[in-house]
Order: sequence, then structure tokens, then C-alpha cells
Amino acid sequence: MTTLPQAAPVLPTIVEHRALRFLLIFLLYVAQGLPIGIFLFALPAWLAAAGASAAEIGALVSAATLPWSLKFVNGFLMDRFAWLPMGRRRPWLIGSQMMIMVGLVSFALVSPGVGDLWLLCAFAFAVNLATTFQDVAVDGMAIDLVPPAERARANGFMFGGQSIGIWAGAAVTGILLSAYGLATAMLTSAVLVGVILLLVVLFRERPGEKVLPWLAGEASSLNIARHVGDWKTIVVTTLSELFRKESVKLMVGLFLLGTVYGTYLGVQPLMATGPGGWSDAAFSSLTGTGNLVAGILGVLFFGHIADRLTPRRAAMAGGLGVAILSTAFVAASDYWAAEMLVVSFVFAHLSLYLLVQISLCSIAMGRCNPAVSATQFTLYMAVSNMGITASAALLGVLDALGGLYAMYAGIVVAGLLIVVAGIVFREAFTATDADG
Repeated sequence: MTTLPQAAPVLPTIVEHRALRFLLIFLLYVAQGLPIGIFLFALPAWLAAAGASAAEIGALVSAATLPWSLKFVNGFLMDRFAWLPMGRRRPWLIGSQMMIMVGLVSFALVSPGVGDLWLLCAFAFAVNLATTFQDVAVDGMAIDLVPPAERARANGFMFGGQSIGIWAGAAVTGILLSAYGLATAMLTSAVLVGVILLLVVLFRERPGEKVLPWLAGEASSLNIARHVGDWKTIVVTTLSELFRKESVKLMVGLFLLGTVYGTYLGVQPLMATGPGGWSDAAFSSLTGTGNLVAGILGVLFFGHIADRLTPRRAAMAGGLGVAILSTAFVAASDYWAAEMLVVSFVFAHLSLYLLVQISLCSIAMGRCNPAVSATQFTLYMAVSNMGITASAALLGVLDALGGLYAMYAGIVVAGLLIVVAGIVFREAFTATDADG
């Protein structure tokens, strides 16, 4: 009896399989968190331990963060250029993942020393530039492929994964740097990114698309209909979407979200290293652990909470929680030297902030026009970053008004304003689907 050859099994596509969507989104955010942890935490600590000056460490951090301040350009590029036979975002994801991996392997091979500052800065800029492209691409893919009912959970996996990736990049890379040197640390990180890259290569966005350029497949009709082919349409469409009444109201909430975080970033180190009596190293370690705990909670619980309550109510609950928590912390100022009080506040604040972030970002995804989703969502996130910058700039004013107490009052006010915005701008804070 002759046995006929069996056809090769067809792997599920991302749009068809919910567990696969969540897994890939989580892993891609872990992958983009790794370089952040490496270049903003592990390498600065490595330089500091080797006797580098503050100016040298600052140069490295500046080189690593510069691409993130320019990533809105990436959104325009991704909405303008796409090779649809392999999916709308997947070619960008594969390319950016490959560049992250190539950058880390090259970094390991060159293995610059502490004195090679310009090389360290060059690799910091290059790897983070590739990471910003991945960031925008995975956000665009999530908007394209995640159904509205899953967006809150997807954001839980996104921001939880990033927090876990940052922790891994900072903690694991830091240990490897100290024990085995830069080359081993970077190669290990490159292998982790490579494993995640393999999954992106294997799984298509939609049925019928190409797995790789030389294999069979064609562009999906939906992607063809959504793709914008000229700059003018992209710019006009993006601006018209951003300046819709409900979109502007949502951006108020996103700005307040940034204000909560920016004020916290300024006041908490001052409190911890001042009245709290913590060393810089101990507080940095506490912050890393707090972000890890918040990330795990984001993955396991916060997306489900936002789905259960609705993202609007979850954002309001998180904002109210931030306000109550900060008020209680100020009321307990006589006990700021107690270690457990500071630990509890940091863990609780970072977790509540992440709940608000997950909720508001899931709403922002629903407000994005699929034709310009990469650009529009990136600009929404830029508004939140503006809140961080503005609140940091106002720290001096708050300090003059009332020191640490006034700064914590700023967090309380921002948290309460998120609640007010959720009530007054109810329609804008209601999750929707811009695709109809």
C-alpha cells in the first residue's frame, strides 16, 4: 500500500488565535524592555562601578534615550511603507528584531571598554533606534489584530511584559556583566531576542499571507483597503483624528497620566534618600523590584480588571487609588524612615500607575484610525510623555511652595483629575473601535 505524502501543517495566524496574540505581544514587549534595562540601568551602573564620571554616564543615557524622543517619525514611516504580502506590521517587526539582535551581537564582538565612550554611545543609539521601530510596529499590530474586547488584556501583557523585560535587562545583564563581562552579557541578550524573532517569523498576521518573501502567499484584502499610499493623506488623516473632540478629551487623561508618573519620578528619590534614609543603590534596587511586581500584576490581573470594570472605570479607580495612597503616605510622614512603609508605597504606586496606563492605552487603541494607527497611537503616547516632562519641570515650583508635601499634593491632584476627567469626558473615555 502506497502512503501519500502529507501536506505540511499550517500554523495558526495571529488574528485567528487569541492565546497566540497575547503570547507574541507579551514576548515582543519583553524583547523591547531588554535594551531599555541594558542601556538605562545595567550599563550606567557598570560604568559607575568602573569609575566613569557623571558626564560620561549622562552621555550614554542621552544616546540611548534620543531615539525614543523621535519615534513619532517611525509611525509615519510604517503607515506609509508596508510590504503587505507578509502582513502590515510583521515585516517591520522582523526587520527591527533582526537589527536589535545584530546590534547586540556586534556590541559583544567589538566589546568596547569603559574608556570607549563614543563606541558605547553609538551602540546605545543604534540598538535603541531599532527598539523604537519594534515598539511602534507591535503597537500597530496590536491595534490591527486585537479585537476591542481584548484590548485591555492585551495592554496588560504589553506593559507588564515591558516591565519584566526592563527588569531582566537591568538585573540579569547586570549580573552577567559583573561575573562574565560585556561580551557574554550581550550575547545572552541577543539569544533571547533571537528566540522571540523566530516566533515572529513563524506566525503570520492573517490567513493567506507569506511566511517569508520567497514562499507562497498574498496580501489580505483588508490590509490593502487600510493601507495609505501617500504622505499627504497620512498627515491630514492623523491630524483630523487627533483633533476630534473626543480624541482631545482623551489626551487630557493621557497628559494627566504622565503628570502622575513625572511627579513621582522626581519626588520619590528625594524622599527616599532624604527623610527615608535610603542609599541610591538601595532605592534603585527597590524601584526595579517594584516595576517587576507591577509588571507581573499587569500580566496576570490588570487587563482582566479593566475588562471587568471597563477601561474607563479602571482608570478612574486607579487614579483615585493613587490620590488616596499619596494622601495616606503624607499623613504618615512621621514614619518615613520605616523601611516597610516606603517599600509598600513604591510597590502600590507603581502598580496603580500601571493599572491606569493599561486602561487609558486600551481606550487610545480604540480611538485609532486603522489607516494611520501606528502614527496616531505614537502621538497619543507622546502626549503622555509631555505630561512627564511638564511635571518634572514644575518640581522646582512645587518644592518652593511646600517641599516634599507639595510634590505629593501634585500627585494627589493629578490622580483626582483623572477621576474627574473620566466622569466629565465619559464618552471620550469609553472604549470604542475606530474601524466601525
